[in-house]
Amino acid sequence: MSEQPLHLLLIAGVGGLSAADALAAARRATPRVSLVFVAAWSPPDAAREAWERAPGGGAFLVADGLDGVVDAAVALHGRVPLHGVVTYSELLLRPQAEIADRLGLPGNSPRAVAVAQSKARQRAAFAAHAVPSPRSAVIRGDGDLAAAVSAVGLPAVFKPSLGAGSQGVHLVSTAGELADAFRRGLGADTPFIQRDDAFLLEEPMRLEGTAPSPYADYVSVESLLFHGAAQHLAVSDRLRLRHGYVEEGLVLPSRLDEPTARRVVDCADQAIKAIGLTHGAVHTEIAVLPDGPRVIEVNARAGGPLPNLLREAAGYDFAREIARTALGLRPAPRPRTTSVAWFRFVPIPAGEWRVVSQRTVEEVRAAFPRLVRLGLRFRPGQQARRDTTQHLAAFTVVADSTDEARRTAEAVERYLDIRLEPVDERQGALR
Repeated sequence: MSEQPLHLLLIAGVGGLSAADALAAARRATPRVSLVFVAAWSPPDAAREAWERAPGGGAFLVADGLDGVVDAAVALHGRVPLHGVVTYSELLLRPQAEIADRLGLPGNSPRAVAVAQSKARQRAAFAAHAVPSPRSAVIRGDGDLAAAVSAVGLPAVFKPSLGAGSQGVHLVSTAGELADAFRRGLGADTPFIQRDDAFLLEEPMRLEGTAPSPYADYVSVESLLFHGAAQHLAVSDRLRLRHGYVEEGLVLPSRLDEPTARRVVDCADQAIKAIGLTHGAVHTEIAVLPDGPRVIEVNARAGGPLPNLLREAAGYDFAREIARTALGLRPAPRPRTTSVAWFRFVPIPAGEWRVVSQRTVEEVRAAFPRLVRLGLRFRPGQQARRDTTQHLAAFTVVADSTDEARRTAEAVERYLDIRLEPVDERQGALR
């Protein structure tokens, strides 16, 4: 009787890779995948269809919320033992860690994930382990505002402790602006700002970058952990910030020289160890400053588009390797880049807009053979504002050189021809 393939549980439903892409990645690690879909944010129909196309001996489960995920996994394990649990979403890391802990599967401890998901706890861990990071203060109520200003100074960066996608991050210059940002943060209603009793006020760092360079003054380090040992896979550059703290894109490989890249990676390694992460993907954002690197934040998952960028630039299946480590399988060797992958987020300008027109995905793909991915977030006639998503479009181009990649990306963005008109007439129309 032949041995059954390893049984992997995938958690999906919000954020990270789409359920279909996550399922495909998990099945490249093992054909036996069960999927539990969290239906609190969207219906499970599309995920169910993707799973039913090739069930592979697993089960399809639906949970109403995060707590239901753990119960569903424990019950499934009682019927058909699990060998690993994986998610590609920041918002689903907590149940993944709880399942791994309860069932004795490979994974980060719930405590380490709680630290990784809380910027306030991260800053405390960095201070305890002498990891370079910006000066900061925790705000839990109105009574903390004056003390935070006294400790950090103004202007400063205000951000939620549990947040993703740069949602709720603001530069504040006065005590009044800080109080307004705090009140808005308390009232925020988005899955990308999780409920927590803490916000941070942080020393501002010059991250935006300076024209004519296309780059911001921070980078990210992608790492894969296996039983506490880190493979630091790549350093990616970030594109210059021209719309506040809204992300604008990434480039792989990095333009940093070898000594600077080594210092950046060493800084990421320090931060990961301080938090206590031991398994799976880690995405560390690091400011590259004249006095040395400083950690912005650590995330216990892959950075947004990085699985796709590593595949395009280096032929490395990051998403599959994340699933393999979740099963306790040793990851593939560190990749080597052979092409340049340039990922571009097209930000929504400040304000509220109506999309008047834009070219179709088919038109743009036909015009640019080296455009490998394109997603348009809105259809003509829809309204766009930053409280639901921060971008109008996202795309990836691949080229043989950085200059060629940049030229192609700029040409794609022009060709998209996204035209906006203001919902508020006091705004000016944009093309």
